[in-house]
Amino acid sequence: MSNGKVTKLDVRVIPPHERHPKRIFDIWDKLNVGDTLQIINDHDPKQLHYMFEAQYEDCYKWEYEAEGPKDWIINLTKTGAKNSSNSDLKNRVESALDGIRPNLQMDGGDVELVDIDEAQKTVSVRLVGACGTCPSAIFTLKAGIEAAIRERVPEITEVISV
Repeated sequence: MSNGKVTKLDVRVIPPHERHPKRIFDIWDKLNVGDTLQIINDHDPKQLHYMFEAQYEDCYKWEYEAEGPKDWIINLTKTGAKNSSNSDLKNRVESALDGIRPNLQMDGGDVELVDIDEAQKTVSVRLVGACGTCPSAIFTLKAGIEAAIRERVPEITEVISV
């Protein structure tokens, strides 16, 4: 571990339905270079490691302090500024939209990316075609589009239809 501040997060005490990567990323984003986020878990959080690798690349150091069988303790040290540009964020959002777009197009609709507000961590989209006038548009937006974006881009907190 580094000489910076250590923030501990014991996810074992968090109800499973509240263990979202967003919670971890929110804490991570507030850390300074040299600070460490220590995560204590009841299993090896490999998926989280993959998400950090995709989102933060060479800007963190992942070290196991303990590797089971009961507890896993991971020290995540921030080694540099987040290496994600606006174009990278846009590419990841577009990729998520491309994944759900065929389902929308089968029903005669589509979705357009309007804006990404990095400060507010929101994405604005426009539902077009049949999706723009469908009574189930809010369900499509939240359960389909927002879920797909947040799965691939966990730092996004909300998707808004404009």
